[in-house]
Amino acid sequence: MAGQRILYLTTEGLIPFILDRGETRSPPPFPTGELGLAAFEAYLRECPPDAPLTLLIDLPDESHQRESVPFIRGRDRQPMLARRLNQLFGDTPYRTHQSLGREAEGRRDEQILFAALTRPSALQPWLERIRQSPCILTRMVSVPFLSQALIATQQPSAAPFLLAHLTPAGLRVSCFDKGRLRFSRLTGLKSGASRPSSELLRAEVQRSFDYLTGQRILPRKGKTIVQVLALPDDAAALIAGEDTGHGLAFEALDPTQLSQTLRLRNKPVTSDSLALLLQTLAAKPRLPQFAPADALAGHRFQRVGRLIGATGAVALLVSLGISTANLIDARAQRHIAEATIQQVRLQEARLKAVTDAIPATPLPLDQLQRSVAFANALAASTSGPEPSLRQLAAALAPLPDFQLLHMEWALIEPAKDSPANTLPAQALRLQFSLPAGTENARSRVARAEALLAALRGIRDAEVSIEKQPAEMNDTQPLRLAELQPGTGGPQLAVRLQLPAPRP
Repeated sequence: MAGQRILYLTTEGLIPFILDRGETRSPPPFPTGELGLAAFEAYLRECPPDAPLTLLIDLPDESHQRESVPFIRGRDRQPMLARRLNQLFGDTPYRTHQSLGREAEGRRDEQILFAALTRPSALQPWLERIRQSPCILTRMVSVPFLSQALIATQQPSAAPFLLAHLTPAGLRVSCFDKGRLRFSRLTGLKSGASRPSSELLRAEVQRSFDYLTGQRILPRKGKTIVQVLALPDDAAALIAGEDTGHGLAFEALDPTQLSQTLRLRNKPVTSDSLALLLQTLAAKPRLPQFAPADALAGHRFQRVGRLIGATGAVALLVSLGISTANLIDARAQRHIAEATIQQVRLQEARLKAVTDAIPATPLPLDQLQRSVAFANALAASTSGPEPSLRQLAAALAPLPDFQLLHMEWALIEPAKDSPANTLPAQALRLQFSLPAGTENARSRVARAEALLAALRGIRDAEVSIEKQPAEMNDTQPLRLAELQPGTGGPQLAVRLQLPAPRP
């Protein structure tokens, strides 16, 4: 933020500002006309090469139009918004947009605020001088959108409200809804007037309020808050007097509190909000900006140049790092032999420790025989679960309309106390889904009995029931939750134990 150059443009001319570490310096202003433009050219020539400039626009010729457009993302979004901007403001290249969020009902279209500076002739002479200078224009921001960033430092208001504040250009009244700009209007003051009268302030606010209620931006019922940004003494004078407004409630907004939030070094001494706006602009790099693409070409080229320079610096650092690594590696070669010998000694010590930990006597004979028999059985049984699955498929084939939720196959090792020639067994865990609901109780029981009968018909199979429908359990009372089981869980779980397939 140090050394930022901001050009403040009004109908009276252009005022340059330099923001450096919270302090603001201002060279002499440049009035409109040939003399002011010539002085501005001299100012640009004295600026450092490639100095970034920000243009702050405070003109009454700014139009805002809210539109409802289909919510689109991706590469089609920008062309759609560009077409709509061209339809609304085709006679000016200085335009922008801001999203106001999606609608809550219907197809949830997106609300977009389209804005444009409708008098290009007020901007083009100054922009032409910037293009011809060694300076670079980085962005073009208007005071209404900047004041939106200013009020963002306060607590957000759920209801729409108005903000009235003074700038060197005059009295500006803006409308905000959910922290987003909806409308702004600038009224110039008489020459030499430092602030408007209470009657003028109320009249301008009432005029904006009547327009916004007619556009259904502000509600007709209830009170609309009007925040007046001014020092306490000035605010009391501006708000004082008979309240002739309808539907308005005036409140004072102290700029001193805003300056503390923005960390300004100097407290505001006047009710002019320009110092706060400049500080906010310096701290907010991302704001809706009006500059067309050709006006920002120098800024883009500067960013490309910086990227190329950064890439070259990274390549140089990588080269220096590789050279340093090679030097370190060359110096470390003499330590490799010692490190290798040390590793060999550690491995020998570990091998000796493992050798010492091996039992001196062999394992019991029955345990060795059991392990050998199990290994032989596993080696001989090359077919895996396929024969068992074929038996299961043949047993369940005659049953129509059953649903198998889960199946698990496992090979069971013989128990430790079994004979040495005992072969391993295999187990199948099956989970079936049965019809749900109290009205399907008979069908559920019938299907469960049919499945159990089919499974018991498998040769050499030991069938054990792990879970069955509540109607088939004679030892426990029925519960409503059991009569209406969920559709996602199994109602019948069975375990089958079969001998391992022979080789």
